[in-house]
Amino acid sequence: MSVLLFGFGGVGRTYAELLYERTDLRIAAVFDSRGGAGSKDGFTRSEIRRLLEAPRGGVATSGVGRAVTPDEALDFCHVVVDVSPPNYETGEPSLTLYRKALSRGLAVVTANKAPLALAFSEIAGKRLYYKATVMAGTPLVDLLKGLPPQTVLRVRGILNGSTNYILTRVYKDGVPFEAALEEARRLGVLEPDPRLDLEGVDAAAKLVIIAGTAGMPLRLADVTRKPLAPLGPVTRYVALADLVERRASVEPVRLPPDDPLHVDYTMNAVEITTDANAIIVKGKGAGRLETAYALLNDTLRAVGRL
Repeated sequence: MSVLLFGFGGVGRTYAELLYERTDLRIAAVFDSRGGAGSKDGFTRSEIRRLLEAPRGGVATSGVGRAVTPDEALDFCHVVVDVSPPNYETGEPSLTLYRKALSRGLAVVTANKAPLALAFSEIAGKRLYYKATVMAGTPLVDLLKGLPPQTVLRVRGILNGSTNYILTRVYKDGVPFEAALEEARRLGVLEPDPRLDLEGVDAAAKLVIIAGTAGMPLRLADVTRKPLAPLGPVTRYVALADLVERRASVEPVRLPPDDPLHVDYTMNAVEITTDANAIIVKGKGAGRLETAYALLNDTLRAVGRL
């Protein structure tokens, strides 16, 4: 069994290291922003080390394997693992890659939220594994999939660690909002395009995935969004999907002190209300290692090892 790794930044490289440390699976093709390299027999450990030593964007010129296109790699790979940057306008090039892979019966494992946020109903019913897209360090997607025949009525959560970090600095540590924002940017907490965090796109994409998994198909455009703004103690950036009223939103909300959603800094929290239970999940929502582990878990599921 071999892997097509689509994206070779921090998470992709950590995933490659874990795959070779923890399994006997092999990566047979790697793609970054400037091209790809492949080997039908899969890369050896020494070849993977050479790829890991290559600079960002240097896969195609690393001298490892031969130059290949994603279409060519689909002919000799069994699982597509996508850790490429999200494109919330079209979902490309990932969405087309998913369609081609899934149409051939291949599995897709992804940390990329954009294709699901734009086309969840089309692609999620097939061999798509996506726990790394939401609360990567905490298996929320697995929990949601394990709830039926309970009916999910509402999901409410703090799904974006970047904005929660900013708000925690403001309301817990007394840092002015603009200073907290600049600090988050300097520390790399914010996305390269900070609008994805500050305008609720990232949280809305996660909400679409959560709602779809819970039985309410949504598109990204269906989620009402309001930009991050401090409203007074204690503001949190809350994502809400009401499956009964069929509405979804991401907006700053003042929560009472005893609200179970309160978590600090980059932590995430989700409250799931069903017809039989109320469940609170708190944990890490991101992180290079956490995301790579979630991807590896889904990879092992995809090849029947778990």
